[in-house]
Amino acid sequence: MDEVAAWAVRLRAERRNRCWSQKEMAKRLTDAADEHARAHMPSRESLTRMLRDWEAGKHRPRDPYPQLYARAFKLDEAILFGNGEADGAALVQAGERGLTAARLPALSRDQAAELVEHLRDQWHLLVKRDNLLGPRHTLVAVQDQLTILEVLLRSARESARLDVLRLAAQYAESAAWLHEDAGDLSRARHWTDRAMAWAHETDDHPMLAWTMFRRSQQAMIERHAGEVIGLAAAARRKADLLPVPMRAAILQQEAHGHALDGKEGTCHTMLDEAQVCAMSISDDGDARGGHGSFCSVAYIEIQRARCWLRLKQPSRAVATYEAALPMLPPVYRRDRGMALAGMAAAYTATGEPEQAAAVAGEALEIARDAGSTRILNVVMSVGRSLKSHRAIPAVTTLQVALADAPAL
Repeated sequence: MDEVAAWAVRLRAERRNRCWSQKEMAKRLTDAADEHARAHMPSRESLTRMLRDWEAGKHRPRDPYPQLYARAFKLDEAILFGNGEADGAALVQAGERGLTAARLPALSRDQAAELVEHLRDQWHLLVKRDNLLGPRHTLVAVQDQLTILEVLLRSARESARLDVLRLAAQYAESAAWLHEDAGDLSRARHWTDRAMAWAHETDDHPMLAWTMFRRSQQAMIERHAGEVIGLAAAARRKADLLPVPMRAAILQQEAHGHALDGKEGTCHTMLDEAQVCAMSISDDGDARGGHGSFCSVAYIEIQRARCWLRLKQPSRAVATYEAALPMLPPVYRRDRGMALAGMAAAYTATGEPEQAAAVAGEALEIARDAGSTRILNVVMSVGRSLKSHRAIPAVTTLQVALADAPAL
């Protein structure tokens, strides 16, 4: 099979990084056109078919579409349609402050250190943005910061290089999580591998453990119980070197693997251990307490509800969701959406279609706003399970909403 042209790969990657469906991309191109160009553009459906061909590399977009892509993505046309990989100067120009690759290596050691500290503060803000709004509103900014950090790594040496590497690993792990939530497992694994490599170079054991945790989550998507358990166990192998929030997160992750394996006792023993850790955790949603700061008492109980559902005990899942959801802080809106989707699945399994449809509708709204494919997939599964209950008004409303929902 012929290799897809680099520009076609970039068009698809930039669209997916923003969590836009192909239909949404067609709308963005139309919106970017002036009145004269818009008058000569095909219908939205035809334009969607055209951009499918462009992303597949079947043929290159003709005028005015390269300019419209550049406007929609807010990138230079040369970045998108250059013959080879976009050069560092063009990439960084798309990043924060319009810094160029030529300027970054010329920064003094103190200036570079100040920039790294600024990007570190920005990371916490982006974590909070993700918790509130999801990957749709966060991915592009995270990738812009990664571009700057990768350019800084070309010239950084000794202790300065280690500082940049540690922060780059943080951003790469965040990119992995955002791609995972947006449904792009291939990119999620790519950035997990980058984070792991950078953590190895700095001998950063907590970050290495966290990348193993992330890989375990990715294995969970494919329901590989042995891999989920093995990777989580590897992550906590030197638990005494890990911060308490990180230990809590890894323990609850391993519990999910045991739930997949049907090991109820082991699963809840690990969740109980995680809960003990969680009692000392306080967080505002910006991870200033370190990785795993999201593992509050409420979060662990929501994970317990998910495990009850995996263990085919939906009534216990419903009761646990109902008790835990009111405790979840408002900043964790995307986690609330995932919990609502899980509760809808539990209501479906207990034979309560009206409640299931109502709760699934709430989850769908959050999934659409956030661009979270994880939430959407659960809601769509609930919708399929409720098709035989279409006579119930709440179910009809959910089915209509799902039919109108764009693919993320």
